[in-house]
Amino acid sequence: MHEEEKFYSLLALVCRKMPHYAVQMTLDAGYEAERQRLHDVKRGRTTSLPDLVALVRHSLPRFEIPAHLLPEAQPEPVSA
Repeated sequence: MHEEEKFYSLLALVCRKMPHYAVQMTLDAGYEAERQRLHDVKRGRTTSLPDLVALVRHSLPRFEIPAHLLPEAQPEPVSA
């Protein structure tokens, strides 16, 4: 599943559950992002799976994100 497909699948699961103050909760928790970008992610205007996961984790702490919808781990760079 591509990142964009994961994004929209997760958004479909949480869009009606996420509180209107989800962006503020995420920023208050120390997540580094622009406020407008998070609003756009919450509305589905900008597709950023890591930002959506942060919004869900901070605003819906009891919601368990299905493992297949999480971003793929980035491989560690190999040093010479």
